[in-house]
Amino acid sequence: MSSINRYTDYDPWAWLYNQSEAQLAYQRFMPCLEKVLFPAIPKSAKILDLCCGTGQLSHQLTQRGYQVTGLDGSEQMLHYARENAPQVTFVLEDARNFHFETQFDAVLSTDSGLNHILSLEELQQVFQNVFNALKPNGLFLFDLGLEKRYRNIPVNDGELKEDYAWMVGETYDPLQKKGTFTITMFQPQSPSSSAQTHSRSQQIKRSIFNAVLRYLKPSILLNWVEKDWQRSDLTFSVKPYAQQEVQAALEAVGFTQVQVYKPTGKLSKSPEKRYAYFMACKPSFSETTQFQAQEKEPLIFYRDSKQA
Repeated sequence: MSSINRYTDYDPWAWLYNQSEAQLAYQRFMPCLEKVLFPAIPKSAKILDLCCGTGQLSHQLTQRGYQVTGLDGSEQMLHYARENAPQVTFVLEDARNFHFETQFDAVLSTDSGLNHILSLEELQQVFQNVFNALKPNGLFLFDLGLEKRYRNIPVNDGELKEDYAWMVGETYDPLQKKGTFTITMFQPQSPSSSAQTHSRSQQIKRSIFNAVLRYLKPSILLNWVEKDWQRSDLTFSVKPYAQQEVQAALEAVGFTQVQVYKPTGKLSKSPEKRYAYFMACKPSFSETTQFQAQEKEPLIFYRDSKQA
């Protein structure tokens, strides 16, 4: 598929994501998957890992006996995914356009991948594609950053290693209801420029930053990174959604039994504002026929910030 029609923004970041964030990501999401999704699907279920990234989660799923297909729009992400999970079938495709001949018992999407879908219309198209890819009674579990997820924070995390460093910051425009997060990466310009990073003092500095300061004062990384390292910045656009409009979009394409969970896997008892997991079910054939026969109100895409 042409890169024009794929989300390729992660290509330059794939190497770093594979070494840092990817491991943390699947560990964060596993508790919810274990409590919410795994008990509800067959032991050898066919699972589509949508926006699969570098494949660490896909690998964990295969270790549990599931038949996994991974899909991502980034060719570089899939390069690492095939190394990390060689037993998984990976497909280079965009979440807004994919189609499979076979159907899955479950589709999951984690690490806020769907927040890169920048309009509710396109998000609903993703939901339609997922609905088509599921078997009757199949389940769709995904996470989203919601209205209060993104803020204006110049630096909110980072990491300092021997041969690279990175930090991340974010912005949010409440009027446009869109945000960004910026990854700043530092790498040696040549092998000789990283020689001093092996000194005892540099090892101590890295340990202090990674264990303590990245959580208390991550912006200090700018003062601690090697002066001759090359800096590069990547900015990604994201869009948070309101819980109500996500549920309405799911129901508009035919999903039923929409539930909202906290990251711990506990059912949410009140509307979430920052972050949530959604699980929805594709009804059986008889239920789908009944749903299509009913007259439904069209989905309203709210534009006014007071309504959304």
